[in-house]
Amino acid sequence: MFGFLWSLVRLVFRVAILLLALGFILNWWTGRSLRHAEFLKGSVPNPALDGFYKGSASFYTGSWRGKKFDATNLSGINVFGSNDTTKERFPFKTSTGRSVGDSELTVLKIDYDIQQNPFWLRPILDELVQVSPGRYLGTMNLRLIPGFPFRVVYFELNK
Repeated sequence: MFGFLWSLVRLVFRVAILLLALGFILNWWTGRSLRHAEFLKGSVPNPALDGFYKGSASFYTGSWRGKKFDATNLSGINVFGSNDTTKERFPFKTSTGRSVGDSELTVLKIDYDIQQNPFWLRPILDELVQVSPGRYLGTMNLRLIPGFPFRVVYFELNK
């Protein structure tokens, strides 16, 4: 019995080290991209986002269509769909604050850590900046280690 438990502990440790290494690599890689340089030049969206914004991400070809914001309630929800049907899933709350990746930059935070979301979505924190009128660039960050989130990918929203 002890041998089995020790093997399980070693396996969990190896998987954790592998995931941490992957997180560090993604953070390093995205931090050296042209998108990151553009992100750092952005500013907090002004005026506040309200209504639907069409989304795109070079890494994703699924049914995500964008995000719908409610400026009054500091909240929003993701919009998915195909053809003429849409479905709203994965709500979020919004706030303005310092970027988790660069404390000099103020961003719009899109936080999925709310009760309505599944456990696997709650560690995600998106950050969004306005890069030109009607065009917004965002990062998806995974909060796996307290105080050290991993920047995973970039996405874009357009009015």
